[in-house]
Amino acid sequence: MTTMNTKIASVAVAFLASDVNRFSINALTGAIEQDPDLQVTLSFPHPRSATTCQAEIEQLVQRVGPSGTVVVAFSFMSSALVTTTQLLHQLQEGLVSRRHQLLFVAGGPHASGDAVGTLAMGFDVVFIGESEYSFLAFLHRLTEKRCDFQDIRGLAFLAEDSTGKKRVMRTGRAPLIELNEHYPSIGVQHHRLGAIEIGRGCPHACGFCQTPFLHGARMRYRSLENTLEHIEQLVQAGFKDIRFTTPNALAYLSDDGVHPDYTRLEQALRAMHEVAGKARIKFGEFPSEMRPEHITPELAQLIDRYSDASYIAIGAQSGSEPMLEAMHREHDVAAVERAVSCLVKYCHKLKKIYVDFIAGLPHETAQDETLSQHLMERLTRMSPKVCIHSHTFMPLPGTPMQYMPPGSVGKTTRATFEKLSKRGQEWGDWQEQEEIAHAITEFRREVRGEVSSLRRSSPS
Repeated sequence: MTTMNTKIASVAVAFLASDVNRFSINALTGAIEQDPDLQVTLSFPHPRSATTCQAEIEQLVQRVGPSGTVVVAFSFMSSALVTTTQLLHQLQEGLVSRRHQLLFVAGGPHASGDAVGTLAMGFDVVFIGESEYSFLAFLHRLTEKRCDFQDIRGLAFLAEDSTGKKRVMRTGRAPLIELNEHYPSIGVQHHRLGAIEIGRGCPHACGFCQTPFLHGARMRYRSLENTLEHIEQLVQAGFKDIRFTTPNALAYLSDDGVHPDYTRLEQALRAMHEVAGKARIKFGEFPSEMRPEHITPELAQLIDRYSDASYIAIGAQSGSEPMLEAMHREHDVAAVERAVSCLVKYCHKLKKIYVDFIAGLPHETAQDETLSQHLMERLTRMSPKVCIHSHTFMPLPGTPMQYMPPGSVGKTTRATFEKLSKRGQEWGDWQEQEEIAHAITEFRREVRGEVSSLRRSSPS
């Protein structure tokens, strides 16, 4: 637990921080640190233990005093819907005597895609979309001992109307922020360090993905100068590996956010290496990805020359042209094969080339499955380095495919995954995701009545 200054703050935040949401929490922490007028105490309990979380929240309540407020902040994806609900209820029951001093808030992909459903889970406030602006404004309001949030964009919460009935209040979409010194990727003072976010948004509206609907279709890049400052800070903190997060690493600093600018990319990578010194530049490794249609021999050689990545991930998702079109992938099967061939031939440092596939896609036919299986076989025969990164389709809220049935992996695809796994050329959580997809669909169905009630009472 750390504090922004020696004075006991009247507001504290308990970020329930895990490996899954660390990048979001790092960014929010960094934004808080850049605001000199915002004095709050921050804590980062891990959500794996309700007992530990409760103990840290209790400490924060004591720290802020009887008139203070503790914000318990969750950021989660749909895959954690059930476990998040369980933890929320455990904390609310365990802290019932402190409830008047606590605000349970939620943000992240699931909350943004299904704000009403998230309120129905029991949260007090939901943050929709990018939260750096809205969360800081929310904290400022609390430090002023005010609980009127109607004019803070990017929120959803319940409020009583003149008849005493609860209604969902939405305050509009939060403004998209620019990645700069006011909104860093990391919180240095609180040692919330990790991958550098160099790009946000996505101009490709893949039907299964929440990114463009969460962050918008316009790509926003962190300037090279600010990125280099981040690298310096990580090196000073002792980092040996520098990683980045962006939907499409190859498009970094390009004019349209789609097509790579070879000259700018080379200049950026060269500058990163100079600043990093002995630290390794892991450009292209998770949590960043590369679009297959833009991988050329020239770009593959550029990556081999300047990146110390030991693996690279690209998205294929399917070997069926109709399925790619239905998902709005904006590339064909041939582009995937060309990309993998280029990486195999020119990127000698790579130990693994991961290719994403989604099984159990909506309206997928036996022929579509067969085409995907054949593509997996062709790709893995190119090199032992090629590894199929297997997924099962999950209908995520806020996406065009959110109301599709959860994915079920067919027998032949299951057999292909298992065969490739024995060869060391398949890796993924497709079995767990299949179970989670059905569990979250059933969970949302169970709370549909309460959600429908809230929606009927929501103002237009």
